[in-house]
Amino acid sequence: MKYKFLIIIICFIFAIPVEELQAQERPAASLKREPTSLVWLGTYGRVRLTDRLYWDAQTHFRTGGYENTPFVGRMTQIYNRHGLQYIVNDRFFATIGGVMRLNFTPDPSNPDLETLTLEPRIWHEYMFTQKESRFQIFHRLRFEHRLNRSNAKDNSDFIFRDRWRYKFMMNIPLNTPDIRPGTWFFTPDAEIIMQSGNPVVDSPLEDLRIQPILGYVASPEMKYTLSMMYTTGQTLADGAIYTERWILRFNVYWTIDARKYKKKIPETRFYD
Repeated sequence: MKYKFLIIIICFIFAIPVEELQAQERPAASLKREPTSLVWLGTYGRVRLTDRLYWDAQTHFRTGGYENTPFVGRMTQIYNRHGLQYIVNDRFFATIGGVMRLNFTPDPSNPDLETLTLEPRIWHEYMFTQKESRFQIFHRLRFEHRLNRSNAKDNSDFIFRDRWRYKFMMNIPLNTPDIRPGTWFFTPDAEIIMQSGNPVVDSPLEDLRIQPILGYVASPEMKYTLSMMYTTGQTLADGAIYTERWILRFNVYWTIDARKYKKKIPETRFYD
């Protein structure tokens, strides 16, 4: 008899939170915000320090639509990412470094928002490459540990999150048998970005990025790419709400050999 009474008590205790959860209002379907438009201009630098060690230097300037001006209506972010890259062999290398991102207000006309906030990060990534007769394949794992806060003046608390990123890319030459100076190439590019941390309750999918890229190799030291990227992901505050973005991207890739003795300039970087 006493065991039956204990079972009833346990069921009653566990039924309380279940009833509370059932009482919470949940949307019948996921919701999508209005698509936004942005422009990302990026430089990807690579300075060879030794036979196996490189300095990775990246800078982005990002604008977004605002009011009646799409793509370039306001400044959204300035992004600096730097790191040391170690080449294990021609199929694998690793990079570790720091990031400082400047986040501008999403509404310049709102006096309750700060004009600028800082977002520091630590990042490390691991690139696996595969070279076939006519194309190249890349698998990239990148991990980021970030601190950021809202631009709201009454919310000065930083929140910490981890990002877990996987990217798949291919470089397919269009007018030459392989990748070389003078080559036009096509790159199918897809990346999934997951997030975790105390603020992440029901929104682990931060971003899914689909990006077809057209590129040109000007020389062993210089490459250019142009793309229109589509992204979608859950908002941090509510996992039932999804964002959509169309991002026009133009990137410049450059390499410099800083070794004192004369060596062949390293091949142009074909990834980001």
